[in-house]
Amino acid sequence: MNQPRFSVIIPVYNAQHTLSKCVQSILCQAPADLELILVNDGSPDDSGTLCDELAMQDSRVRVIHQQNAGASAARNAGLNAARGSYLQFVDADDWVLPGLYARAAEVLNDSIDVLFFGVQNVGYHPEPPLPNATYASLAQVKQQFKHYLVDTGQFAAPYNKLYRASIIGSVRFDPNLRINEDLLFNLQVLQNCKAVQFLSTNYYACDHSGEGSLSRSLRTDLLDAEAATRQALTDFALHYGLSRQETDALLQARLGNVAVAQMSILMARRGSLSLRAYHKVFCRLLKNTHTRNALAQWLAKDENRLMALPYRLCIALQFAFPMAFWCWLRCSTTHSF
Repeated sequence: MNQPRFSVIIPVYNAQHTLSKCVQSILCQAPADLELILVNDGSPDDSGTLCDELAMQDSRVRVIHQQNAGASAARNAGLNAARGSYLQFVDADDWVLPGLYARAAEVLNDSIDVLFFGVQNVGYHPEPPLPNATYASLAQVKQQFKHYLVDTGQFAAPYNKLYRASIIGSVRFDPNLRINEDLLFNLQVLQNCKAVQFLSTNYYACDHSGEGSLSRSLRTDLLDAEAATRQALTDFALHYGLSRQETDALLQARLGNVAVAQMSILMARRGSLSLRAYHKVFCRLLKNTHTRNALAQWLAKDENRLMALPYRLCIALQFAFPMAFWCWLRCSTTHSF
C-alpha cells in the first residue's frame, strides 16, 4: 500500500450535526493520496454510525472506534494509526477552507518541517495574519515568541499547521490535561523542527460559537494549566536561544495573559459554580504580583471605568471575597455555597 502524503486526524465526540460538513470540506479538495482518520471517542449520539457511513462513501476515510477517553486520547489513537508523511489535526465542529492541500503541495519540500497557515475565527475575535515567509529555524522569530505564544496562541493551536510526521515521532497529547494539552504538544514537537513555512492565507475555520468552546464555558483550571506547561515553555524558549531573562519575561507575560483570561471567564460566563470555588480562584489570582498587575492593567483599559472600579479596588487591596461574591451572584446558575 502506497504511503499517503497527508493524514488528517479528527477526534469525534457528539458531532453528528457538524461532522459531515467538516469531512466534506476536506474530501472535496483533498488529493487521492490523503487519508482521513475519524476517531469516534465513544460518542453516545449517532456520530459513530455517521463515521462508518462516511468511510463507506470514500475509501480515503478510515474509522477508529474507542471507549470515551477524551480528545487527547482520540488524537493519540489517530497519531498511532496515521501513515502520512504530513499530519494535520482538525476538530469535528470546524472545517478546512478551500485551497489548503493544493497550496501545501506547492510549498512543501524536503526541508519544510511545519507549514503554518491562517485561521478564520467564527464567533470570536480575528487573529492577526501570519507573514508569508520561510524561516530556516524558529530561532529567527524568537523575539516574537510572545506574539505567537501569548498574544495570539498561533504556535499553540494544533489545527493551523501541517507537521512532518517524523518531527512528531513519539510525542503525544497528554490525556491528563483538560486544557493546554495542545500547547504542551506543540512546545515539544516544535523543538524538533528545522525549516518552517508561514502562509498568511486563512485555510482553517475555527468555530468558537459552540457551548463547549473555551470562550463560552465557565471553568476554573486555567492557572493549573499554566503551571503544568510552564517547564515546557521554558525549555522551548531556551532551546531557541532566548536568554534566561527573556525567558522569564515570556513566562510572566503568559501568566498575566492566563490570569486575565481566567478572570474574564469568571466575570462573564454562567454556570454551576459554588461561591467557595469562585473564592478559591480569586485568591490564587490575587496572591501573585504578576497576576495582580496584569489584572489591574487590563481593568484600567476597560471602557466602563465605573463598573471596573470596584474590581480594581479589590485587586489593589487583595480582597478576593467581594469579587468572588459578585461574580457568583451574577453568573452562577445554582447559587450553592
